[in-house]
Amino acid sequence: MALRNVPPDRTLLQVLRDDLSLKATKEGCGEGDCGACTVVLGEAVNGQLAYKAINSCIRLAHSVNGMAGLFGMYQNNPGGQGITRESAQADLAGNLCRCTGYRPILEAAVTMGGLPLPAGCGVDELATVQALKSIKGKAPSIAGDANYLRPTSLHALLQARARHPQAQLVAGCTDVGLWVTKHHRRFEQVIDVTAARELRRVETYPHHIAIGAAVSLTQAFKALVKERPQLLHFSRRFAGLPVRNSGTLGGNVANGSPIGDSMPLLIALGASVVLMRWKKTRQGGEVAHRELRLEDLYTGYRTNVMRPDELLAWIKVPRPTGQALEKIYKISKRFDDDISAICLAIQMTIKGGVVQQVSIGAGGVAATPARARQTEAALLGQPWNADTVMAAQAALRSEFQPISDMRASAHYRQTVLGNLLQRFWLERQGKTTINLESLHSVEALA
Repeated sequence: MALRNVPPDRTLLQVLRDDLSLKATKEGCGEGDCGACTVVLGEAVNGQLAYKAINSCIRLAHSVNGMAGLFGMYQNNPGGQGITRESAQADLAGNLCRCTGYRPILEAAVTMGGLPLPAGCGVDELATVQALKSIKGKAPSIAGDANYLRPTSLHALLQARARHPQAQLVAGCTDVGLWVTKHHRRFEQVIDVTAARELRRVETYPHHIAIGAAVSLTQAFKALVKERPQLLHFSRRFAGLPVRNSGTLGGNVANGSPIGDSMPLLIALGASVVLMRWKKTRQGGEVAHRELRLEDLYTGYRTNVMRPDELLAWIKVPRPTGQALEKIYKISKRFDDDISAICLAIQMTIKGGVVQQVSIGAGGVAATPARARQTEAALLGQPWNADTVMAAQAALRSEFQPISDMRASAHYRQTVLGNLLQRFWLERQGKTTINLESLHSVEALA
């Protein structure tokens, strides 16, 4: 099916319900929280269909050009095999039940594995992949659209940015979509980074991994968890699955929200960002780039050092050495699918009972995601003991001046910020029953 003259800022939900009269997909919250608008996209990847659930209310319609709408969880687990209550619960995050409660939904998901697929209900993946290739070959190039630019190469993307520095950049739309649905903002021209093939991959090097700006949060966290298994629990608390499937790590970082959860973690891990632009030369042009520490990217609330013709292309994360202690804490009103009130990430190396290296990232306590340099100074070179931790707690509480808002008061944020550092100390002393992670582990063994 082809639609013409679709405005660049029209959401997928609007197209489904208003333009195509497909009313089964509902609008609930309009901000990617409730799951009423969830649809499943099927995209041809290396000759096979890859399925992912996304929120259609905050996804721009143009971004799904050349994809198919399909059912996901059952297809990602052929015949329903391998679906457990835990995996079903993880996939359900981001969907608020409005009628029966979660128990029967989870039980039904687990039961699917023991039931045969009804006749005629399977997806002919080969035929679908061929159809998608045919559509892609016949459809007008999105890269050539005057209002919605979606270049398929990094060079073309940088050139488009150079030509249109005032266009709105999108890399998943999980935040820009809210500007459309909640702030009623309009965008005459949009540049979408997610089709640039060079930016859709994670590259592994001896000392770091490089995550492209078009890599989804789901895939980015998969790469981080592969090297740091302790991040699995945190990765599942980062929004809900549909948001992680649609949003990108590059978009989260470039957006620079002070309550974005990925930045405190990346700051603590010593991550850097690579900024790129198309530079005109006598020969025509060339790619120019620069690299800086992530915490140096931001200048104020949702502002940064990037030039109008520049974009964030890569996030470089140092690989773990095996010596550093690493932990991230997220405090929010809801345990699942919620935005942080406070986020604190710590990386520390202790040798001979002395703090040899430390980096701390904090979120929700300043106008930008921030590095706690004064607190690091209070810890570095000091003996790792209760007195040092107490002094560092005081430094951490005084280093930031958070605001009061709907998620927490300023006093609460300052108090809890110091308490999280104490929790880190207690956990290092063997206290394992002081957080919800250990509670879930106990429940799993019961």
